[in-house]
Order: sequence, then C-alpha cells, then structure tokens
Amino acid sequence: MKRINAIIIDDEAGAVHTLSGMLAEFCPMVHILSIADNIEQGIRAVRQYRPELVFLDIEMPPQGTGFDFLRQTEDCDFGVIFTTAHAHYAIQAINNVQPIAYLVKPIRVSELIQAIHTATVRAGKPAAAAVPADPAYRGIVLGDARKGSLVIRHADILYCQADGSCTVFFISRDGGAIERQSVYRTLKEVESELPADTFYRTHHSFLVNMAHIQRYERQGRTGVLYLPRDTRVEVSKHKMDEFIKTFHEFLRGGAGK
Repeated sequence: MKRINAIIIDDEAGAVHTLSGMLAEFCPMVHILSIADNIEQGIRAVRQYRPELVFLDIEMPPQGTGFDFLRQTEDCDFGVIFTTAHAHYAIQAINNVQPIAYLVKPIRVSELIQAIHTATVRAGKPAAAAVPADPAYRGIVLGDARKGSLVIRHADILYCQADGSCTVFFISRDGGAIERQSVYRTLKEVESELPADTFYRTHHSFLVNMAHIQRYERQGRTGVLYLPRDTRVEVSKHKMDEFIKTFHEFLRGGAGK
C-alpha cells in the first residue's frame, strides 16, 4: 500500500485529534507529515514538506481563511480536502478551488473514505481499500457537545432507537456495560450510513445489529429480539416474517436484506 503524504491545517485541537484518529483507523495509507493551527504555520509546512494532500479548515481567525492560505501557496502542487463546520462556503470552494472533497464537521467515516479514494486516484496511486478488510474496524462518527466527535465501531453498536428528531445509539463497552449516545440525526439517516447486511430495521423506532441477537420470539404477529444484558427490541407485525428470513441469511453469511 503506497502512502499519501499530507498535512492538516486547523485551529481547533479537538477537530485535529478527531481527524487524525479517523485517518489512522480507517485510512492508514495517509501519512500526516505536519499539523498547523494557523495560516502562517500552514504555509511554512507546505513549503517545507511538499505534501500531496492538505486537509484544510476554512475559518481560522484572526489571520484569515483557508482561501487566503491557498492564494499564498498557488505555486505549490497539492490536493485539497476542506474540513469545516461551515457548509455555506461549499459553492465558493467548488467554483474557485475544485477541491478533492468538501467535508462538513462532524465528518462521516464514509465521506472521508470516499475522499481519500478520490485522492489516491488523482495522485495516480493504486486505489487500495481505505479501510482494513476486517469489518470490525469500520465505524461511524457521532458528534458530542462535550467529547467532540466520537468514532464508534459498527461491531460495538447493539441497536439504535428513534427519539423524535434524534437517534439514540446503544453501545456495548468493555465489561458488559451499555452506553447511550444521542445524535441529532433521524433513524432513517443513521440507517443509510450503517451496512444493510448487518443492521436491520425491525420497527419504525428500532435499527438492530443482527450480530448481537441472542434469540428471538414470535408474539402473535409481532416479535421480540433478545440482545446482551437482557435488552429487548420489538419487531413490528409488518417486519416479522421478513426479519426471520433476513436473519437466517445473515447467519449463513448471506447478503442480508
């Protein structure tokens, strides 16, 4: 696997920590040469290290923006992946810079992986898989006001439950504890980010990781799934027959639904 040399320019330490962790976990071919927390440091890093790729925040007061950085490094050859909390710069970025990607924080693992894939293609490198082959390494990023962006492995998610405009993740931790983590995403949005061959929508309010199902029961036309620590999840009457078929295919190593 050939590596991509990169630098990160971002004035938020938490965002840098999260991005660095995501790259190490899911995109190990990306080698971070330097980290800069302002435009001047970024300019010096680009000229010193000559990276192939720059992860660039946009708003970095008081020195200016990522666009100012790019104007001062026009003589340098590198690809740009914007990493910003501000979606409204997207049109300007796409029209003026033509970046590899424009990622809005909190960054989703799937979007980061796709951006790195695009970067490898543009750099003429073999488009190696951006994540380890073992599915246990794959995950999702959840925003938390206190802890920043959390990387949660798919294998650790027991199930997700709708709660109005939010979704609550129930996460298995070491020692058997179950942690709750709420995010401002609908269950439908979460479902689109998780692998359909592992997660099944049993009910309008529940999305279950089939790898954690210990047993299931029919209760009339509906059903109940039993997960670790006596956790129970409902299966609607419209889903029970389909669930049984899908779950059996999952156990046989099939494609799921």
